This record gives sequence, C-alpha cells and structure tokens, in this order.
Amino acid sequence: MNSLTSSIIYFVLLCVLPVIVAAQDDKPDIHPIESAQAKCLKTHHGTMPRAKCYSDAALAWEKDVTKTYATLLQTVKADDKTSLEASQTAWEKYRDAEFGFIAHIYGFKKGTGYISVRIIKRMSIVRSRALELEDWLEDLK
Repeated sequence: MNSLTSSIIYFVLLCVLPVIVAAQDDKPDIHPIESAQAKCLKTHHGTMPRAKCYSDAALAWEKDVTKTYATLLQTVKADDKTSLEASQTAWEKYRDAEFGFIAHIYGFKKGTGYISVRIIKRMSIVRSRALELEDWLEDLK
C-alpha cells in the first residue's frame, strides 16, 4: 500500500470515527424491565425457567401500565381525562381480545416452548401500551 492510499484511509477513519462514537451515544437507554428480563434470561436456562423470566417481565409491564396510567390521570387537564379514560378502556378491550386470540392459537400447541411464545406475545401488547403511556407522560412534563 502506498503512502497516498494510507493517508486516504487514515483520513476517512478520522472522519468516520466521531460519527460512529456519536451514534453509539444516541442509543436509547434500556428500560429497567427489559434489563431485568435480559439478566434473568442470561442466568436461567431451560424452557420453564426462561418462561418464568418472561412471565415476571410481563407482570412488570402490566404494573407499569397501571402505575403510569394512574399518574397520567392525575397529570392531564380535566378536559383530557375523559378522553384518556376512553382510550384506556378501548385498549383494555383490545388487549383482552388479543389475549383471547393468543390463547386460542397457542393453547392447543404441543410443547413447552409454546408457553414462552404465548407469554411473549401477550407481553408485547402490554409493553407497547406501557411505553406509549410513558411517552405521553414524558410529553406532559
């Protein structure tokens, strides 16, 4: 490799490296529930212990929805409270219908692996709502 090529490569690396470092700094923090779940999954092996990790995380997301919703109710203006309550009621109906569908699809599958699949599918629905409520609360602050 000649010195001109080496200089070009060096220059490109100097230009690109700060962008890579800055991009890594912009990574969002991992939610504490996701962090606890990841830690649990690292230390528990086997289908049922891992299903317990997912189940614990799912319960934590449900508690997060309840807590954040209650905080939002106290935070929103009186005019917006009815709208928030209607939104939550509609989401709860959606959640219950989805849970029923998930139970129907995975309830008859054979194998313990489907236990985790069912929990993860349910957790995904609640996690999405929890993060949505957290975003709304953050926007109101």
